[in-house]
Amino acid sequence: RIVLCDEVDRYPPSAGTEGDPVKLAAKRAQTFWNSKLVMLSTPTIKGVSRIEAAFEESDKRRFFVPCPDCDEHQALRWKQVRWEEDRPETAVYVCEHCGSVWDDNQRLRAIRCGEWRAEGAFRGSAGFHLSELYSSWSTLGDIAENFLEAKKLPETLKTFVNTSLGESWENAGE
Repeated sequence: RIVLCDEVDRYPPSAGTEGDPVKLAAKRAQTFWNSKLVMLSTPTIKGVSRIEAAFEESDKRRFFVPCPDCDEHQALRWKQVRWEEDRPETAVYVCEHCGSVWDDNQRLRAIRCGEWRAEGAFRGSAGFHLSELYSSWSTLGDIAENFLEAKKLPETLKTFVNTSLGESWENAGE
């Protein structure tokens, strides 16, 4: 009755000759009136990512946290992380509403006061997105340092975008 599909972006397109493995699993759960299908994954390539497609069909919930100074809520976004040039250890989060600068302790306190908010209408599917910016195991300095190392090569930057930001990688055109 409960189907858990983990790392769905790594599933093959077809389970042998039977077709899409996620659709097959969902079909088998239909025999239960109260079935649940849970899909989890790090996204991979934009446009072919199963988890990205499922999120786009969902109500798109993001975790909004209050600014410690202006109390306006916002989903944590990578573009709001700033640091001094060549000093990732100085990384801070900048409120998108008032420009207040948060250190890691303020970021973690804000997360404890946060709430899930849907950005779309509920049409039978709840979707959730989180990035490493919400992790209590990672500092902003660590994430910034990992980014600076990752951006040296497209392959490592892709890994950072997929696993740290939880976003699909968009291949650059010619």
